[in-house]
Amino acid sequence: MKNLLLSSILSIAICGCTLGHYKKLQPLPLSAALPVFKPVFDDHFNSFLFKTNLSIYGKAFSGLLIVKQMQPADYRVIFTTELGMKLFDFEFTDTAFTTHYCVPQFNRPALLRTIQQDMEILLMSRLSSQPSEPLIDKENKYIVFKLKQDNFSNYYFKEKTTQHLVKIEHAKRNIKKTTFTLENYAEEIPGKIQVQHHDIKLKIELTLLKK
Repeated sequence: MKNLLLSSILSIAICGCTLGHYKKLQPLPLSAALPVFKPVFDDHFNSFLFKTNLSIYGKAFSGLLIVKQMQPADYRVIFTTELGMKLFDFEFTDTAFTTHYCVPQFNRPALLRTIQQDMEILLMSRLSSQPSEPLIDKENKYIVFKLKQDNFSNYYFKEKTTQHLVKIEHAKRNIKKTTFTLENYAEEIPGKIQVQHHDIKLKIELTLLKK
């Protein structure tokens, strides 16, 4: 009974903190200049190569992630070991997600959906045509763009001083599910991206090697 009561109190406290986090975001004043919302990766790029570490339920995978733009709104994402063995090969468009290849370790519906969603949030696939709602935090540090995705909301935090996207939060019913941290910018491209899930044991770390 004590454990049940303690769990309930902790759940309420965590939920309250999360809800309070988004309640601190206010609509951008009408008098303010309308900010420009740029995706993490600008359109019309050739490819990016990331050193990648992926941890899922205690199992670690490391290798290289290639993100290649085939044409506007069409992206290929390929994860290989450093020796060149392909682990998965996905394609994203505004209307479809295609699995060209996937090893059994990743070929599970729930995991595939999660990785698909993570990549869509970073690439803005299926999101670029959605209207964004500009918000501002109470400390006046970030311009936050809120985009709807099915039953979820994605919050893109743009730092006012650097004009860089430094954080993305993926939330459902105002409860934060995933945090994307972007840092070490060079030529407007983040040199390091970390994806941390809060409800499952999945973490992805990307370090830019080549563009």
